Amino acid sequence: MPKSIGGSSFKAPSLPKSPPSSTPKAPNAVSTPSTSTASTSKKRPLDASDAASSSEPNKLAKTDIKDNTTEARLKRAKLREERRQSSADAVGSSDGRSGFVSTAQGFQKLDPKTAGKTRVETPFGPVNASKFPTSDPAFKITSQAKKDYGNQKVGDRYSHLVDALKASGKSDKEIATDLLNSLDGKAPQHLTDNKSKNAAAKLTAIMNVSEPMRVGGSGKAGRATLRMVQDGKISLDDAFKGKTPTFPMAVNPEYMRRTVNYDDKKLRKPPETPTQFKDVGGYMSDSSGDES
Repeated sequence: MPKSIGGSSFKAPSLPKSPPSSTPKAPNAVSTPSTSTASTSKKRPLDASDAASSSEPNKLAKTDIKDNTTEARLKRAKLREERRQSSADAVGSSDGRSGFVSTAQGFQKLDPKTAGKTRVETPFGPVNASKFPTSDPAFKITSQAKKDYGNQKVGDRYSHLVDALKASGKSDKEIATDLLNSLDGKAPQHLTDNKSKNAAAKLTAIMNVSEPMRVGGSGKAGRATLRMVQDGKISLDDAFKGKTPTFPMAVNPEYMRRTVNYDDKKLRKPPETPTQFKDVGGYMSDSSGDES
């Protein structure tokens, strides 16, 4: 019987605390989350709060806090994500964020290889999280279509999930709005049939739980991509399908890593730029807490 994580009853256990270091680390400078934009398509203002203080300033040297390109913001987001995931705080901690992103951030502190099969309650319905039979460090997200979604199967790839979402007959904007609003606990207004709920549940868990375990900060990029769809800047197909989707993780983690070039390597053959990737940074939230 899988464990259950998510929903209002979620109380995660604490991980063993690391032994005290001889040199205390500086705390993060940001303690309050910024206001969510889940229900609006308005872009977030850009400011230095995006750059969070670090106990390892040398790792931030390559990323100027005044550089608000998509690549620079994702590099900073990756560092913040890695610090949060490696912290010894309670599994459920998430910098004060409420809603599903809070559950997802706590989940990322677990090791899929030892956590066992776990039932995760998303805003659209339950999914299961388990280990991959490969070296993939993230949770494998599956659903029980027969038990929970009227036997409406939807596949596992982003392209499959997008097709299932669009089968609802709702517009791309309506779909993106439901996906974003649900993260703050708002009931879906458009994705209410079994097929679209199954697809939305899986996409929500994959993007917010699994992807950041593969590439830190990628969940933030995914949510920004949905805001672009909501704003009419791109379509769902642009966002998640084809060879150069706006959300590079929809291809694979390597495409994301090469696109952002986190280590500032001199690439012999840079990858083809994702669709309107330069605009993603303008739709990312500012806070170091990665609150949306």
